[in-house]
Amino acid sequence: MSKKRLPPFYRGRAVATKKKRSDAGRSVTYLLESGSLQDMRDAKRRTDDLLAYHWAFFSELEFQRNQVMDELKAALMRATTQQYKFEKWQRAVKWKYGLHPLSTVGSTKYVGQRFNFGSDINFSTTAFPALYLAEDKDTALQETLGQVDEGKSKLSSKELALMNPQSEVIVSVSGQLEAILDLRNKKVLKEFVKIISKFKISDNLKQLAVKVEEPIPELVKDEASLLHTLLEPDWRAYPTRFDVPANSQIFGHILESAGIEGVLYPSKLNGKLCLAIFTRNFADSDSFVSFDDDPPSDHIPRKFDSENYHLLHEEKISLP
Repeated sequence: MSKKRLPPFYRGRAVATKKKRSDAGRSVTYLLESGSLQDMRDAKRRTDDLLAYHWAFFSELEFQRNQVMDELKAALMRATTQQYKFEKWQRAVKWKYGLHPLSTVGSTKYVGQRFNFGSDINFSTTAFPALYLAEDKDTALQETLGQVDEGKSKLSSKELALMNPQSEVIVSVSGQLEAILDLRNKKVLKEFVKIISKFKISDNLKQLAVKVEEPIPELVKDEASLLHTLLEPDWRAYPTRFDVPANSQIFGHILESAGIEGVLYPSKLNGKLCLAIFTRNFADSDSFVSFDDDPPSDHIPRKFDSENYHLLHEEKISLP
């Protein structure tokens, strides 16, 4: 697995010193935090045990998913909306990507995004890209600049986005996708849930959960529960803490593997629509995305389809 991260409960020792002006030469020491070498060893062991447990949990279900993968893909394909058209949706990116705002390279950085794997999760999952759009500028900005951990800020995601000084480029995008899954309707998950509801949790994994003081794992048994995990606001907590994909990322991987071009879902920040597009599936299809306005250079394509979709997977478009 990739380099492990220590969780918040890992605590070391810190000491601060400062000199008072009235007592020149006298050192005053304040003990801010203390701990023993054994405390550090126990924390490291606890971290390793948790990582091992969550890897075992992921692997156990991944094995069962692979056993019925063709059925899972077929169930999702039957639930798709065909020939989905969208007009004047918005894409917000950092200014440094302004000459290629539809590049998907950023989606594969670190742990990835909600419906795609990043390159830093673990060695067994291969990163794959996705292009993320929002139905309006406000949502696009919030999704890009307004992300915040719940309880850590008194400002709303919209206020955070407006106050963020980072330079942004926003482009208007339209397109058509041959097939998408629309998560506004939980019924599209019915057949998929019927298959995964037959999965089992081994006694060994349950015992391991007790050992590491984690809740006994439960499996999804209905559409509402699955939809809840796919739209989990704090989905990043799982891959960042335990080095395995979040449920939504696993689901996105199955969608992409099935040849489905996108997934439509509500933003966790304001409920407006967002669209994750699996651009590798543009090959041999009629799907495309295009700018609604002329690009800043004639060398930047206005439309990306089966002929040039590979450019979406590059960080820059070479200019003469």
